[in-house]
Amino acid sequence: MTIRPFHPKDRTAIDELAIKLHAHFAQVDDTAESLPFASPRDAHGYMQRMIDDSEDMNGAMYVAEENGQVVGFIQGVIIDHRPGQDAVFDAVHEPRKDGWIGLLYVEPEQRGSGIGRALLDEMKRYFQSKNCDTLRLKVLSGNQPAIAFYEKYGLTAREVEMITKLW
Repeated sequence: MTIRPFHPKDRTAIDELAIKLHAHFAQVDDTAESLPFASPRDAHGYMQRMIDDSEDMNGAMYVAEENGQVVGFIQGVIIDHRPGQDAVFDAVHEPRKDGWIGLLYVEPEQRGSGIGRALLDEMKRYFQSKNCDTLRLKVLSGNQPAIAFYEKYGLTAREVEMITKLW
């Protein structure tokens, strides 16, 4: 297995993984707020936004490659909460620089093989190289395998987002 930076030649593979990722979101999101992509074009547009965010927000994107096939990816950005940028934040928080994982996906048949950990390790090293204070992410409450994976990695739940439909 190889973990390496995303390259534009990976684009088709990443789009295909994004389709699988959002189908998975739709299965584990008990609020039904997440929907599968209606078309490959939707996945392509979504992933373009994630790639753009990585570039615009001093982030990174890595892929896991096994036998020449992309079998997973991770995307993250950096949010810098330094004094003077947001008066409300300054009033209630210590200054910090957060590394945020936006997406992490590994093919189901590859899970448990260490690929997810290797992707997280690579992103963690990237965030550390940029002097981030924390590594943060959000995970759907219905995605118990992912929650267990992140807890095993050393992350702890800090907030719970509550939601109800209004229609």
